[in-house]
Amino acid sequence: MKHLLLIPALAAGVLWAFSCKSVQNDTPVKVQVHAITLKDTSCVIDYAYPATIKGIQDVAIFPQVSGRITKIKVTEGQQVNVNDVLFEIDDVTYRAAYNRALAQVEVNKAQLENAKLTLESKQNLYDRDIISKYQLDLAKNQVVTSAAELGQAMAALKDAENNLSYTKVRTMGKGHIGNLPFKVGSLVSPQMTEPLTIVSDNSQIYADFSVPENTYLELFHNSESFAKKRSTGDLPGITLITNLGKTYEHTGTVHSISGLISQETGALPVRSIFPNPDKELLSGGSCKVVFKMMVDDVIVVPRTSMKEIQDKLFVFVIRDGVLEQVQVNASRINNSQWMIIPDENGEMSVKAGDMITSTINKLKNGDPVEIIK
Repeated sequence: MKHLLLIPALAAGVLWAFSCKSVQNDTPVKVQVHAITLKDTSCVIDYAYPATIKGIQDVAIFPQVSGRITKIKVTEGQQVNVNDVLFEIDDVTYRAAYNRALAQVEVNKAQLENAKLTLESKQNLYDRDIISKYQLDLAKNQVVTSAAELGQAMAALKDAENNLSYTKVRTMGKGHIGNLPFKVGSLVSPQMTEPLTIVSDNSQIYADFSVPENTYLELFHNSESFAKKRSTGDLPGITLITNLGKTYEHTGTVHSISGLISQETGALPVRSIFPNPDKELLSGGSCKVVFKMMVDDVIVVPRTSMKEIQDKLFVFVIRDGVLEQVQVNASRINNSQWMIIPDENGEMSVKAGDMITSTINKLKNGDPVEIIK
């Protein structure tokens, strides 16, 4: 009888225990997180872009007459100056044409002198009423004709002289010789599409690159025109990084900016210029250019606070002790920091004073949190 009385008591105790456990399970467990309070700050932003190196003057050398190369008077990489002879083309045909043109000029000079003598004689006869005015006019016309023929002969002589001079291919500027794809005996002509060589002046070099429209506005046009910034020396300096990852010792400047945004890329072509006293940089090479720009009143967050889902970025904002996953627009400053930027409507999804988590591991939207130090 005593054992039978214990059964209801035990059952009641078990039900009470399960009830208490259920109440405890319904109480959410708070996730412990480290928090960061956002604030406006200043930072240096690196804008890096791939660039192509060009000599300050790259001149493609083409022949102006046809013929076979008889001499190559330079070697690849050689320094040349203005008017140096680079190649010689067989000049036999052009020298003969020059001599013929020169002889024709002498013939026409003699004809003109004869016409002048005839006119002088006719004038004397006309003055004595021995010949008619018609005969005098014929003599005058012959002088004019002979003078015109002499002019044509002299023009032909000039053409022949130019063609003969073109058999010596010269450079119009100073620089270094590029590749020499043609050899002695090669047949060349003005219609060829490949140059005999390229003379590159590398005393200074251009580094050509493209920047997005927004970056252009931030770097070069913010509240002042490019021309004004350039005249006052207010443009940011440019650092060049070689393909080996080495920082070039000389700082460059912006040389020019295109007035047209590319429809294909949505970017603006920019040309920078660097001194190259040791000829360390060669035309045709590639590199990276970097602008460093100080910006004020920006919100910077660590990379560990950013959650990336496909092409979108999120942070966890702590509001009333609960996590709220908020999408943000951000621009990378370096490998460890991002800068929050306005969206397309100019709105900021987070602001100074907001508290976010310093990490995102195993956190979910709506989790209650306990902030730990």
